[in-house]
Amino acid sequence: MDVLAGLTASLVLMVAFSLLRKLWKTITYKPPKARGIDPVAEAEVFLAYGKTGEAVRVLKDVLDEDPDNMPAKVALLRAYSSNRNAKAYSQLARDVHARLHGQPVWKTIQQNGRDLDPANPLFNA
Repeated sequence: MDVLAGLTASLVLMVAFSLLRKLWKTITYKPPKARGIDPVAEAEVFLAYGKTGEAVRVLKDVLDEDPDNMPAKVALLRAYSSNRNAKAYSQLARDVHARLHGQPVWKTIQQNGRDLDPANPLFNA
């Protein structure tokens, strides 16, 4: 019984620590631009280290300030592809299609899109 109580207490502490850590990150978060950092570059670093959630947050902040920032949109597509978010990927790809269709990056967007959403005609055209 003591072992079970110890394991339960350990689990509760781990969950509490995780929640506090997330809360701390939320409270202390400053947009990259406010820290003098290129936000798209920071998001690319997050993606390289598998921190997709952080990359998405940074890129959404960028797009809130500058909705036409195409490098941020392309990086966000990479993030959505990385975390297998087919719905968000398809929606954003539809948004950038008119500006990127015919450019080399569009082929990559289509390839990733076919992998995520094979039935979507946008990626099979």
